[in-house]
Amino acid sequence: MRNTLLHLKRFTLAFILIIGFTFSLSAKQIETFKISHGPYLQEVTTDGVSFIFTTSLPAFSCIELRKQGETQTKMYHHTEYGLHDAYNTFHFIRGKGLEPKTTYEYRILTKEIHEFNPYKIVYGDSITSQWYSFQTTDPKGKGGSLFIVSDTHNDAKKLETLLNLCDYRTCDVFLYAGDLMNFMENDETPFKAFIDTSVRLFATSIPFEMVRGNHETRGKLARTYPKLFPKTTNKIYGSRLVGDIMIVMLDCGEDKPDTAPVYAGLNDFDNYRTEQTEWLKELVKSKEFKKAKYRIVISHFPMITSLDKGRDTDHGISDLAAKMLPVLNKANIDLMISGHTHRYAFFEAGSGGNLFPVIVGSNHSATRLDIQDGKIKAKVVDKDGKILLDTQF
Repeated sequence: MRNTLLHLKRFTLAFILIIGFTFSLSAKQIETFKISHGPYLQEVTTDGVSFIFTTSLPAFSCIELRKQGETQTKMYHHTEYGLHDAYNTFHFIRGKGLEPKTTYEYRILTKEIHEFNPYKIVYGDSITSQWYSFQTTDPKGKGGSLFIVSDTHNDAKKLETLLNLCDYRTCDVFLYAGDLMNFMENDETPFKAFIDTSVRLFATSIPFEMVRGNHETRGKLARTYPKLFPKTTNKIYGSRLVGDIMIVMLDCGEDKPDTAPVYAGLNDFDNYRTEQTEWLKELVKSKEFKKAKYRIVISHFPMITSLDKGRDTDHGISDLAAKMLPVLNKANIDLMISGHTHRYAFFEAGSGGNLFPVIVGSNHSATRLDIQDGKIKAKVVDKDGKILLDTQF
Protein backbone atom coordinates (compact mmCIF):
# COMPACT_ATOMS: atom_id res chain seq x y z
CA MET A 1 0.00 0.00 0.00
CA ARG A 2 2.85 2.36 0.91
CA ASN A 3 4.63 1.71 -2.42
CA THR A 4 1.38 2.30 -4.29
CA LEU A 5 0.95 5.70 -2.64
CA LEU A 6 4.56 6.59 -3.40
CA HIS A 7 4.13 5.71 -7.09
CA LEU A 8 0.88 7.68 -7.16
CA LYS A 9 2.60 10.78 -5.71
CA ARG A 10 5.43 10.49 -8.24
CA PHE A 11 2.96 10.09 -11.08
CA THR A 12 0.96 13.11 -9.90
CA LEU A 13 4.10 15.25 -9.62
CA ALA A 14 5.27 14.22 -13.09
CA PHE A 15 1.83 14.97 -14.52
CA ILE A 16 1.83 18.45 -12.94
CA LEU A 17 5.31 19.18 -14.32
CA ILE A 18 4.31 18.04 -17.81
CA ILE A 19 1.15 20.15 -17.77
CA GLY A 20 3.09 23.17 -16.49
CA PHE A 21 5.77 22.79 -19.17
CA THR A 22 3.14 22.36 -21.88
CA PHE A 23 1.23 25.44 -20.68
CA SER A 24 4.44 27.49 -20.56
CA LEU A 25 5.43 26.37 -24.05
CA SER A 26 1.95 27.08 -25.35
CA ALA A 27 1.92 30.58 -23.83
CA LYS A 28 5.27 31.30 -25.42
CA GLN A 29 4.09 30.06 -28.80
CA ILE A 30 0.97 32.20 -28.82
CA GLU A 31 2.72 35.40 -27.67
CA THR A 32 2.15 37.89 -30.46
CA PHE A 33 4.79 40.22 -31.83
CA LYS A 34 3.80 43.84 -31.34
CA ILE A 35 5.05 47.33 -30.48
CA SER A 36 4.28 47.21 -26.78
CA HIS A 37 5.19 50.77 -25.74
CA GLY A 38 5.80 54.01 -27.60
CA PRO A 39 7.07 55.48 -29.71
CA TYR A 40 8.01 58.47 -27.59
CA LEU A 41 10.39 61.25 -28.57
CA GLN A 42 13.38 62.51 -26.60
CA GLU A 43 15.88 65.32 -27.07
CA VAL A 44 14.42 67.03 -30.11
CA THR A 45 16.91 69.67 -31.26
CA THR A 46 17.46 71.83 -34.33
CA ASP A 47 19.13 68.91 -36.11
CA GLY A 48 18.18 65.68 -34.34
CA VAL A 49 15.65 63.58 -32.47
CA SER A 50 15.62 60.33 -30.48
CA PHE A 51 12.93 57.68 -30.99
CA ILE A 52 12.24 55.16 -28.22
CA PHE A 53 9.86 52.20 -28.25
CA THR A 54 9.64 48.60 -27.08
CA THR A 55 8.56 45.37 -28.74
CA SER A 56 7.02 42.33 -27.12
CA LEU A 57 9.68 39.99 -28.56
CA PRO A 58 13.34 40.44 -29.56
CA ALA A 59 13.55 42.26 -32.86
CA PHE A 60 15.57 44.26 -35.39
CA SER A 61 14.18 47.76 -35.87
CA CYS A 62 14.70 50.97 -37.78
CA ILE A 63 13.01 54.33 -38.29
CA GLU A 64 11.87 55.53 -41.70
CA LEU A 65 11.91 59.33 -41.89
CA ARG A 66 10.80 61.90 -44.45
CA LYS A 67 10.02 65.57 -44.64
CA GLN A 68 6.31 66.28 -44.45
CA GLY A 69 4.85 66.40 -47.95
CA GLU A 70 7.75 64.51 -49.55
CA THR A 71 8.02 60.87 -50.61
CA GLN A 72 11.77 60.38 -50.36
CA THR A 73 12.68 58.67 -47.09
CA LYS A 74 15.78 57.83 -45.12
CA MET A 75 16.35 54.86 -42.81
CA TYR A 76 17.93 55.26 -39.38
CA HIS A 77 19.31 52.46 -37.18
CA HIS A 78 21.10 52.41 -33.86
CA THR A 79 24.58 51.28 -34.86
CA GLU A 80 27.67 50.81 -32.70
CA TYR A 81 31.04 49.37 -33.65
CA GLY A 82 29.78 48.34 -37.08
CA LEU A 83 26.79 46.42 -35.78
CA HIS A 84 23.13 47.42 -36.04
CA ASP A 85 21.36 46.97 -32.72
CA ALA A 86 19.38 43.73 -32.86
CA TYR A 87 17.71 40.98 -30.84
CA ASN A 88 16.38 43.29 -28.18
CA THR A 89 13.00 44.50 -26.96
CA PHE A 90 14.04 48.05 -26.02
CA HIS A 91 14.80 50.21 -29.04
CA PHE A 92 16.56 53.58 -29.13
CA ILE A 93 17.32 55.22 -32.49
CA ARG A 94 18.76 58.70 -33.01
CA GLY A 95 17.87 60.65 -36.14
CA LYS A 96 20.64 63.07 -37.14
CA GLY A 97 21.39 65.66 -39.79
CA LEU A 98 17.92 67.19 -39.77
CA GLU A 99 16.98 70.75 -40.66
CA PRO A 100 15.79 73.35 -38.11
CA LYS A 101 12.13 74.33 -37.83
CA THR A 102 11.09 71.53 -40.17
CA THR A 103 8.19 69.11 -39.86
CA TYR A 104 9.11 65.47 -40.38
CA GLU A 105 7.10 62.27 -40.54
CA TYR A 106 8.35 58.94 -39.24
CA ARG A 107 7.30 55.36 -38.78
CA ILE A 108 8.71 52.24 -37.16
CA LEU A 109 9.81 49.24 -39.19
CA THR A 110 10.50 46.24 -36.97
CA LYS A 111 10.73 42.51 -37.43
CA GLU A 112 10.91 39.73 -34.91
CA ILE A 113 14.10 37.71 -34.72
CA HIS A 114 12.86 34.17 -34.21
CA GLU A 115 16.31 32.58 -34.13
CA PHE A 116 19.61 34.37 -33.55
CA ASN A 117 22.49 32.00 -34.16
CA PRO A 118 26.08 32.77 -35.26
CA TYR A 119 25.51 31.71 -38.85
CA LYS A 120 21.74 31.58 -39.12
CA ILE A 121 19.25 34.33 -38.34
CA VAL A 122 15.56 33.57 -38.81
CA TYR A 123 13.11 36.46 -38.89
CA GLY A 124 9.50 36.16 -37.80
CA ASP A 125 6.64 38.63 -38.12
CA SER A 126 7.16 42.20 -39.33
CA ILE A 127 5.39 45.39 -38.28
CA THR A 128 5.16 48.76 -40.02
CA SER A 129 3.64 51.40 -37.75
CA GLN A 130 1.49 54.33 -38.76
CA TRP A 131 3.15 57.61 -39.72
CA TYR A 132 3.75 60.11 -36.91
CA SER A 133 5.02 63.69 -37.14
CA PHE A 134 7.17 66.13 -35.20
CA GLN A 135 8.98 69.42 -35.74
CA THR A 136 12.63 70.19 -35.07
CA THR A 137 13.42 73.17 -32.85
CA ASP A 138 13.28 76.66 -34.27
CA PRO A 139 16.49 78.43 -33.18
CA LYS A 140 14.80 81.80 -33.78
CA GLY A 141 11.65 80.93 -31.86
CA LYS A 142 10.33 83.43 -29.36
CA GLY A 143 8.58 82.42 -26.16
CA GLY A 144 6.38 79.38 -25.69
CA SER A 145 4.14 77.49 -23.27
CA LEU A 146 5.55 75.05 -20.73
CA PHE A 147 3.87 72.35 -18.62
CA ILE A 148 5.61 71.22 -15.42
CA VAL A 149 4.51 68.54 -12.96
CA SER A 150 6.12 66.44 -10.23
CA ASP A 151 5.36 63.86 -7.54
CA THR A 152 2.50 62.01 -9.22
CA HIS A 153 3.97 58.74 -7.87
CA ASN A 154 2.65 56.16 -10.33
CA ASP A 155 -0.72 57.88 -10.67
CA ALA A 156 -1.16 58.11 -14.45
CA LYS A 157 -4.80 59.17 -14.07
CA LYS A 158 -3.80 62.18 -11.97
CA LEU A 159 -1.14 63.09 -14.52
CA GLU A 160 -3.72 63.08 -17.30
CA THR A 161 -6.11 65.19 -15.22
CA LEU A 162 -3.41 67.82 -14.63
CA LEU A 163 -2.38 67.81 -18.29
CA ASN A 164 -5.96 68.53 -19.28
CA LEU A 165 -6.40 71.25 -16.63
CA CYS A 166 -3.32 72.98 -18.06
CA ASP A 167 -4.62 72.66 -21.65
CA TYR A 168 -1.69 70.49 -22.71
CA ARG A 169 -2.71 70.61 -26.40
CA THR A 170 -1.43 74.19 -26.56
CA CYS A 171 1.87 73.49 -24.74
CA ASP A 172 5.21 73.40 -26.51
CA VAL A 173 7.38 71.88 -23.77
CA PHE A 174 6.61 69.17 -21.20
CA LEU A 175 8.78 68.89 -18.09
CA TYR A 176 8.44 66.14 -15.51
CA ALA A 177 10.18 67.36 -12.37
CA GLY A 178 10.76 64.06 -10.64
CA ASP A 179 9.05 61.40 -8.53
CA LEU A 180 6.63 60.35 -11.23
CA MET A 181 7.38 56.86 -9.94
CA ASN A 182 7.54 55.48 -6.40
CA PHE A 183 10.68 53.58 -7.36
CA MET A 184 12.05 51.60 -10.30
CA GLU A 185 10.25 48.35 -9.50
CA ASN A 186 10.29 46.61 -12.89
CA ASP A 187 10.49 47.31 -16.61
CA GLU A 188 6.78 48.16 -16.80
CA THR A 189 6.78 50.70 -13.96
CA PRO A 190 7.78 53.85 -15.92
CA PHE A 191 5.42 53.02 -18.77
CA LYS A 192 2.42 52.48 -16.52
CA ALA A 193 3.33 55.47 -14.33
CA PHE A 194 3.56 58.14 -17.04
CA ILE A 195 5.15 57.17 -20.37
CA ASP A 196 2.13 55.36 -21.85
CA THR A 197 -0.16 58.25 -20.93
CA SER A 198 2.28 60.73 -22.45
CA VAL A 199 2.47 58.68 -25.66
CA ARG A 200 -1.29 58.53 -25.95
CA LEU A 201 -1.65 62.29 -25.50
CA PHE A 202 1.39 63.96 -27.08
CA ALA A 203 4.77 62.20 -26.85
CA THR A 204 4.75 60.70 -30.35
CA SER A 205 5.06 64.29 -31.64
CA ILE A 206 6.42 66.40 -28.76
CA PRO A 207 9.07 65.13 -26.34
CA PHE A 208 8.90 65.30 -22.57
CA GLU A 209 11.96 66.05 -20.46
CA MET A 210 12.31 63.85 -17.40
CA VAL A 211 14.13 65.39 -14.44
CA ARG A 212 15.01 62.64 -11.98
CA GLY A 213 13.58 62.80 -8.47
CA ASN A 214 14.89 61.02 -5.41
CA HIS A 215 12.34 58.23 -5.81
CA GLU A 216 13.66 57.43 -9.27
CA THR A 217 17.03 56.66 -7.66
CA ARG A 218 15.43 53.79 -5.73
CA GLY A 219 14.71 50.20 -6.64
CA LYS A 220 16.70 47.39 -8.19
CA LEU A 221 16.25 48.83 -11.69
CA ALA A 222 17.16 52.42 -10.81
CA ARG A 223 20.45 52.04 -12.67
CA THR A 224 18.59 51.40 -15.92
CA TYR A 225 16.90 54.81 -15.68
CA PRO A 226 19.24 56.66 -18.11
CA LYS A 227 18.48 54.34 -21.03
CA LEU A 228 14.81 55.34 -20.94
CA PHE A 229 15.64 59.02 -21.48
CA PRO A 230 18.86 59.01 -23.51
CA LYS A 231 20.91 62.16 -23.95
CA THR A 232 23.71 62.80 -26.43
CA THR A 233 25.76 64.06 -23.48
CA ASN A 234 25.29 60.73 -21.63
CA LYS A 235 24.31 62.77 -18.56
CA ILE A 236 21.01 62.85 -16.68
CA TYR A 237 21.29 66.55 -15.89
CA GLY A 238 21.47 69.05 -18.73
CA SER A 239 20.01 72.06 -20.48
CA ARG A 240 17.77 72.68 -23.44
CA LEU A 241 17.44 75.86 -25.48
CA VAL A 242 13.96 76.22 -26.96
CA GLY A 243 14.10 79.32 -29.14
CA ASP A 244 14.98 82.05 -26.67
CA ILE A 245 14.11 80.02 -23.54
CA MET A 246 16.94 78.32 -21.69
CA ILE A 247 15.75 75.40 -19.53
CA VAL A 248 18.25 74.09 -16.96
CA MET A 249 17.44 70.61 -15.62
CA LEU A 250 19.22 69.59 -12.42
CA ASP A 251 19.57 66.08 -11.03
CA CYS A 252 19.23 66.33 -7.26
CA GLY A 253 19.95 62.79 -6.09
CA GLU A 254 18.70 61.43 -2.79
CA ASP A 255 17.33 63.44 0.12
CA LYS A 256 19.20 61.70 2.96
CA PRO A 257 22.98 61.53 3.53
CA ASP A 258 24.87 58.94 1.51
CA THR A 259 25.75 57.23 4.79
CA ALA A 260 22.09 56.58 5.69
CA PRO A 261 21.76 52.84 6.48
CA VAL A 262 18.83 52.46 4.09
CA TYR A 263 21.19 53.09 1.14
CA ALA A 264 23.47 50.22 2.20
CA GLY A 265 26.61 52.06 1.07
CA LEU A 266 25.50 52.22 -2.58
CA ASN A 267 25.08 56.01 -2.96
CA ASP A 268 27.57 58.78 -3.71
CA PHE A 269 25.33 61.78 -4.34
CA ASP A 270 27.38 64.38 -2.47
CA ASN A 271 30.24 63.96 -4.94
CA TYR A 272 27.77 63.75 -7.80
CA ARG A 273 26.23 67.11 -6.86
CA THR A 274 29.73 68.59 -6.72
CA GLU A 275 30.44 67.27 -10.23
CA GLN A 276 27.17 68.73 -11.44
CA THR A 277 27.96 72.10 -9.88
CA GLU A 278 31.16 72.31 -11.93
CA TRP A 279 29.10 71.64 -15.06
CA LEU A 280 26.61 74.34 -14.00
CA LYS A 281 29.42 76.88 -13.57
CA GLU A 282 30.48 76.30 -17.16
CA LEU A 283 26.91 76.33 -18.48
CA VAL A 284 26.09 79.79 -17.09
CA LYS A 285 29.23 81.16 -18.78
CA SER A 286 28.32 79.67 -22.16
CA LYS A 287 27.24 81.72 -25.15
CA GLU A 288 24.05 79.67 -25.44
CA PHE A 289 23.04 80.46 -21.86
CA LYS A 290 23.89 84.16 -22.08
CA LYS A 291 21.99 84.76 -25.30
CA ALA A 292 18.74 83.30 -23.90
CA LYS A 293 16.06 85.84 -23.09
CA TYR A 294 14.43 83.67 -20.43
CA ARG A 295 16.09 81.26 -18.00
CA ILE A 296 14.02 78.60 -16.23
CA VAL A 297 15.47 76.07 -13.77
CA ILE A 298 13.79 72.73 -13.06
CA SER A 299 14.99 71.04 -9.87
CA HIS A 300 13.19 68.33 -7.94
CA PHE A 301 14.50 69.78 -4.67
CA PRO A 302 13.59 73.43 -4.04
CA MET A 303 16.69 75.47 -3.20
CA ILE A 304 15.26 77.37 -0.26
CA THR A 305 17.52 77.61 2.77
CA SER A 306 14.56 77.85 5.16
CA LEU A 307 13.56 74.30 4.16
CA ASP A 308 16.85 72.96 5.59
CA LYS A 309 15.84 72.03 9.12
CA GLY A 310 18.76 69.80 10.00
CA ARG A 311 16.90 66.53 9.54
CA ASP A 312 18.38 63.61 7.58
CA THR A 313 15.68 64.01 4.95
CA ASP A 314 16.73 67.63 4.36
CA HIS A 315 20.35 66.79 3.61
CA GLY A 316 19.86 66.74 -0.16
CA ILE A 317 18.22 70.17 -0.20
CA SER A 318 20.95 71.59 2.02
CA ASP A 319 23.81 70.16 -0.05
CA LEU A 320 22.24 71.20 -3.34
CA ALA A 321 21.56 74.76 -2.16
CA ALA A 322 25.02 75.18 -0.65
CA LYS A 323 26.69 74.15 -3.91
CA MET A 324 24.40 75.47 -6.63
CA LEU A 325 22.49 78.43 -5.21
CA PRO A 326 25.54 80.74 -5.29
CA VAL A 327 26.00 79.90 -8.99
CA LEU A 328 22.35 80.40 -9.88
CA ASN A 329 22.06 83.62 -7.88
CA LYS A 330 24.62 85.21 -10.21
CA ALA A 331 23.07 83.83 -13.41
CA ASN A 332 19.97 86.05 -13.85
CA ILE A 333 17.55 83.16 -13.38
CA ASP A 334 13.94 84.17 -14.00
CA LEU A 335 12.19 81.31 -12.21
CA MET A 336 12.79 77.93 -10.57
CA ILE A 337 10.13 75.22 -10.42
CA SER A 338 10.50 72.34 -7.98
CA GLY A 339 8.54 69.68 -6.15
CA HIS A 340 9.49 67.05 -3.56
CA THR A 341 7.79 68.46 -0.45
CA HIS A 342 4.24 67.47 -1.56
CA ARG A 343 3.10 70.90 -0.39
CA TYR A 344 2.47 73.81 -2.73
CA ALA A 345 4.45 76.94 -1.93
CA PHE A 346 5.62 80.09 -3.63
CA PHE A 347 8.80 81.84 -2.53
CA GLU A 348 9.44 85.35 -3.79
CA ALA A 349 12.97 86.38 -4.73
CA GLY A 350 15.06 86.91 -1.61
CA SER A 351 12.79 85.00 0.75
CA GLY A 352 15.09 82.04 1.42
CA GLY A 353 18.56 82.60 0.04
CA ASN A 354 17.16 82.68 -3.51
CA LEU A 355 17.52 85.77 -5.71
CA PHE A 356 14.79 84.49 -8.05
CA PRO A 357 11.20 83.32 -7.46
CA VAL A 358 10.62 79.62 -6.73
CA ILE A 359 7.40 77.69 -7.31
CA VAL A 360 7.15 74.44 -5.36
CA GLY A 361 4.50 72.16 -6.78
CA SER A 362 2.58 69.76 -4.58
CA ASN A 363 1.83 66.11 -5.31
CA HIS A 364 -1.59 67.24 -6.59
CA SER A 365 -0.70 70.27 -8.73
CA ALA A 366 0.89 71.30 -12.01
CA THR A 367 2.31 74.53 -13.37
CA ARG A 368 1.78 76.14 -16.76
CA LEU A 369 4.05 78.92 -17.97
CA ASP A 370 3.14 81.15 -20.90
CA ILE A 371 6.22 83.08 -21.95
CA GLN A 372 6.16 85.90 -24.46
CA ASP A 373 6.98 89.58 -24.94
CA GLY A 374 9.46 89.61 -22.07
CA LYS A 375 6.92 88.32 -19.54
CA ILE A 376 6.34 84.98 -17.83
CA LYS A 377 2.77 84.22 -16.85
CA ALA A 378 2.58 81.41 -14.28
CA LYS A 379 -0.50 79.44 -13.30
CA VAL A 380 -0.53 76.63 -10.74
CA VAL A 381 -3.62 74.43 -10.61
CA ASP A 382 -4.47 71.46 -8.40
CA LYS A 383 -6.19 68.26 -9.53
CA ASP A 384 -9.61 69.61 -8.55
CA GLY A 385 -9.19 72.64 -10.79
CA LYS A 386 -8.45 75.11 -7.98
CA ILE A 387 -6.06 77.89 -9.01
CA LEU A 388 -3.24 78.08 -6.46
CA LEU A 389 -1.22 80.77 -8.22
CA ASP A 390 -1.91 83.10 -11.10
CA THR A 391 0.78 85.71 -11.48
CA GLN A 392 3.22 87.31 -13.88
CA PHE A 393 6.97 87.89 -13.66
